[in-house]
Amino acid sequence: MKNQSTQQTQRNKAVKTAYFKIVKAAKILMSTIERHELRCILIRKGQSGENTLNTTLHQLVNPIIYLSLECHDRKNYSIHFGVEQFKQECEYSIMTAKFVRILYRLTSIEQTTLNIEDCINTEYVITDCSSLYEAIEDSKLKNHALEVIPYKQTVNKRKLMKAVA
Repeated sequence: MKNQSTQQTQRNKAVKTAYFKIVKAAKILMSTIERHELRCILIRKGQSGENTLNTTLHQLVNPIIYLSLECHDRKNYSIHFGVEQFKQECEYSIMTAKFVRILYRLTSIEQTTLNIEDCINTEYVITDCSSLYEAIEDSKLKNHALEVIPYKQTVNKRKLMKAVA
């Protein structure tokens, strides 16, 4: 029993480490978006000592990306995600595709010490992140903090600007 508990603790630690690597990579990805409102994110940190079976430990909500670290049954960590679905391909659909690739790459067995590939929760995937973002932003409950990611031009855009000038 004790060995199983230790394995669960190690697995949860690996899931949490992968999750925060994904958050960091997502922020870097979003920093290349020119539109200010698409670089705004709402961050929620779970409260310790909650007595519910399912707890959100951390959550990132953006108009095009959703990411959440959750604890189910007070023991199993999982990563829940979502991406905005666009009716036609655009620069933002390319961003969401990159985000999904990052998500699965950073939870792959090649990237982690333990096999946590099953930590991705696909029970339901958020496909309307912009509506979720607006609902949380307009909510009277203020569980989320607003964070604006600074804009950083990509290397290609910097080269283009120098060539034009």
